[in-house]
Amino acid sequence: MDLDFLRPLYTGLGGYASVYLDTSRDHEEAQREVDVRWRNARERLASAGADPATLNALAEVINDAGQAAPGRAAFGRDGVAPLAASLAAPPRREIARVAPLPHAMPLLAQRDPHIPQLRVTARHDGGEVVVVNAAGREYEEQVAGTGWPVHKVSGGGWSQLRYQRSTEEAWKTNARELAERVTTEAGRIGAGLILVAGDPVARSLLVQQLGSELAAVTVIIDHEIPADSEAAGRAANQAVADFAVRRSRERYEHWRTQQAHGHGVAGLAATMAAFRDGAVAELLLADHPESTATAWIGPGPADLASSAAELTERGVAGPVPDRADAALARAAAMTGAQLYFLPAADPAPEDGICALLRFPAR
Repeated sequence: MDLDFLRPLYTGLGGYASVYLDTSRDHEEAQREVDVRWRNARERLASAGADPATLNALAEVINDAGQAAPGRAAFGRDGVAPLAASLAAPPRREIARVAPLPHAMPLLAQRDPHIPQLRVTARHDGGEVVVVNAAGREYEEQVAGTGWPVHKVSGGGWSQLRYQRSTEEAWKTNARELAERVTTEAGRIGAGLILVAGDPVARSLLVQQLGSELAAVTVIIDHEIPADSEAAGRAANQAVADFAVRRSRERYEHWRTQQAHGHGVAGLAATMAAFRDGAVAELLLADHPESTATAWIGPGPADLASSAAELTERGVAGPVPDRADAALARAAAMTGAQLYFLPAADPAPEDGICALLRFPAR
């Protein structure tokens, strides 16, 4: 998971308000219940020291009617709310806290990775392509193939067979033209997933025209549904979730291999030390929302350690304690490390945390 979207959060140290709220509006009294939840959360944040301007900024993004969702996560500081996100389900636990760092890890644990993708409906006369870039923005393109005729006819005789062959050649032409558009758009956005629905024969012809790299990230939807439909969106979400699990397992196995060669560390203390050295390329975590592990932090993104002394020895003045997962989220986001959540079925490393390194550990 790329954490660049978190970077606007980290403008300093101290006074961050974090709120996770169930904003489900699936029944008649739901809005009143959301209002009550927010009022209670606001009171807790105010008691913890959040200023009125920050609370007002959080209220605005929490109650944004244009972002209705089963859950919302929002973060504020100094009178602004630099990040708010919709959750596909209510938060696993409602949170209202003020701390030195924003509590971003629950958001990351519930957030499916944004994989640039194409959703394609293949037809014999061309097709449609919905492009979803890394920012989640969508737009649709229609591809009208030049091949003709595209409909077979019943009957018999030599002329009918010639017409059938012409039709099949037209199908191949249109599949090739659709594949050219798919290839162009996939390259432009760096697509990591291509979903193909539509006519079974047209689907097959399209995939045959894709290069091996694109074919490897192509998932067939065995239905004739529009690329911009809710059904296509649900299929895409499931494919992304499946991809995330496979990818995490692959990276964990790679970490196991690399650890033997000094390119991996395990445990909270060793991982924080690797962050301080600028060595972490990939952070792998077991999803433990109940964790109460703490770290000492300073103003810099890589200022995190098991003790205050470790930071003061490096010239960090006035380190303060906070949640270890909050410190890890900041360090990963601000140093360009990728984040993966460890597969639940695999034995977890020490402290449920490990890291793949850019260069061997000291």
